[in-house]
Amino acid sequence: MEHVGLIFVISLNFQCHVFGSLYDPHPFPSEGPFFEGWYTRILNLDSRESLGLLFGSVLPDAKRNATGPLVVASFLFRKCNADSGVCVLRSVDGKFDVKNLRITAKDQPVVDNPNVKSPSNFRWEVNNGDIGGYFQQTGNKTEINFKLSNISFHAEIGHPTLWNEDGTGPEGWLGYLPLPLHWFVFSLSSQQVTYTIQNFTSGAVIQGRRGLAHTEKNWGKSFPKSWIWTEGMDPSSNVTFAMSGGLVDFSMLTVQAFLIGYRNPSTGIKLDFRPDNSVVSAQMDGCSGSVNISVTSLLYSLKVQLLASPATFSSCLLGPETSGFRPACVESYDATVKVSVSKRTFVPFVYTSMDEQIIANAALEFGGQYVCKNKCSE
Repeated sequence: MEHVGLIFVISLNFQCHVFGSLYDPHPFPSEGPFFEGWYTRILNLDSRESLGLLFGSVLPDAKRNATGPLVVASFLFRKCNADSGVCVLRSVDGKFDVKNLRITAKDQPVVDNPNVKSPSNFRWEVNNGDIGGYFQQTGNKTEINFKLSNISFHAEIGHPTLWNEDGTGPEGWLGYLPLPLHWFVFSLSSQQVTYTIQNFTSGAVIQGRRGLAHTEKNWGKSFPKSWIWTEGMDPSSNVTFAMSGGLVDFSMLTVQAFLIGYRNPSTGIKLDFRPDNSVVSAQMDGCSGSVNISVTSLLYSLKVQLLASPATFSSCLLGPETSGFRPACVESYDATVKVSVSKRTFVPFVYTSMDEQIIANAALEFGGQYVCKNKCSE
């Protein structure tokens, strides 16, 4: 769900103990606005095909009438043209009432906030007649089983690759602040991923036997006015990344904020950038599908270039707002990311290049006012 949370990351693919229970559901407040949603993206190692699943629910602002569905699950996939070779991201959406939704943590109703030191254990389930399904997270294992419209999607995901071992994720200590929006990455690149997709109209069945999975979660009042999000996994170098950033509202103030991290197993570099320790310059162009990011901290410099053909972007996907889900963003699974990292030396006072990476088959999303010609904000 896409996924707003303000970050960029390229990560080392390592194994460690599972904490990360901020992935678990939060209890909803007595009054809105409030939302909570999860997002999973899978990359097939054999075909480089990509697919995604997002789901969540909204408690609308009591002062406004609900204008969109309050519970949504969407399956994302690439639809390719055999003649042009262009692949466009499509979605199959399920829209539900709150009465169709059941969320549990450790098989019990959700009454407490997640604890960063407890293993993740929850189930999100929605059903309405012949559509619906569930997402089950138990420690190191994820099971997905949904039927939306004429498509069914079943997946199993193995051990997560955590953002950090203290369970705070990309926000670090900032996650303890009363921010209007939070973002938590449960796994940068889970392995042991298998899936099956069935089209009940055509009868086609697609199976993936080797994959990687990125999994994350958002919660807060609403998606912001404008945002970008990107995520990718490079199986050849074990480099992964995810990024999100945009305009965040704080009462009377709107600020642009990013969280940025970098990890690469071949270089041993592990960096995290947040608004409290770095300065970010960003240029976004939703019409050309390009993003340029420059980050500097006391010791390091990070430059990122993202590009996806405008022809590969989806139509407006659903996102959570204060009155329910509504068309809010566009996304492509055919982006390319170029990253360069430099380290500052003080004698002489210069930056020295440390690492450069190019990551294909990445996801890139423009949301809110960053969408070309503001088409999802009408």
